[in-house]
Amino acid sequence: QNLSVPIPKQRTLQNVEGLGYGYIRIGGLAFDSDNNLWVTNSGVENPISIKKTDGNWKSLEYENLFNSGFIGDIIVTKYNHKWVMLPRGKGLFIFDEKNTFEDLNDDNTKEFDIRDENGAIINNDIFSIAEDMDGTIWIGTAQGVVVYYNPENVFSDENFYAQRIIIDIDGSAQYLLETETVTAIAIDGANRKWFGTGSSGVFLMSEDGTEQIFNFNTDNSPLLSNVITSIAINHNTGEVFFGTDKGIVSYKSTATKGDDEFNQVYVYPNPVRENYSGLITIKGLVSASNVKITDISGNIVYETTAQGGQAIWDGKNFSGKKVHTGVYLVFCSNEDGSKTFVTKLLFIN
Repeated sequence: QNLSVPIPKQRTLQNVEGLGYGYIRIGGLAFDSDNNLWVTNSGVENPISIKKTDGNWKSLEYENLFNSGFIGDIIVTKYNHKWVMLPRGKGLFIFDEKNTFEDLNDDNTKEFDIRDENGAIINNDIFSIAEDMDGTIWIGTAQGVVVYYNPENVFSDENFYAQRIIIDIDGSAQYLLETETVTAIAIDGANRKWFGTGSSGVFLMSEDGTEQIFNFNTDNSPLLSNVITSIAINHNTGEVFFGTDKGIVSYKSTATKGDDEFNQVYVYPNPVRENYSGLITIKGLVSASNVKITDISGNIVYETTAQGGQAIWDGKNFSGKKVHTGVYLVFCSNEDGSKTFVTKLLFIN
């Protein structure tokens, strides 16, 4: 009997020259908005490949466009630009193939050092990269963090430069994590920045990077090691996972990814029993919603802004006292007030 056997699609990933079959170095992977998979393949002739949605592979012949035999992680930005880390002090390589994989003639490409507004190199030893919810690019180097606030101008602005964030530490102005090797970056649902370091654990910074919220290390937390290799976030639950050189540990954070509509709002626990002393969570919110909690007569007892798609209440009023037994209304609205939602909560004290 003749059987129809599908012919496997040929991948374009290559073995490192001289190391034999099966030795393939992958620097990073990222999906674009069309669900194509981009892969960086280090130490080979054609180091950038794409697995298209139809299963076919294509390599881009960019080997002469950047001065490095090694290639690291890759991200795809909201502008569909691909940012690639070049290890060992080589800086960055950015490209936009304009969705014409077969034609490289119309591509935009750029290799550059990480320079400040005066043209001086800040640091080219890059260890991590991430795009935040505003489209800003955050890069971790061997000397802290640099930021590109207008990444859409990477191909059009000849004076394209990075900036460093200045923070105040005990009255002294310093660059953000300037004494740290920043090995991992992750953005949570409230657009806050999680930074992993090579020797000082994990730092959670505010949305703009100027305020330190947490620093987890082996002395003040169950973190297994201060050597952080990766950070990943479950945006549905807010749980943050830290990869270290001694294993993985997670932290239940308060920020989740916001929704576009108030479709699945719920409060838990509900009802709040008299013996419960934990936090009350309002989930399923539009990102950065304003949340007001009132008693049944309309008196406001608490107000906050959601961290991404989730708001937290400790059950206390503005005076710091537990509210009385009763039904409470939770009023939710997006930033401009065009979308609203109301739900109820029974509190027993």
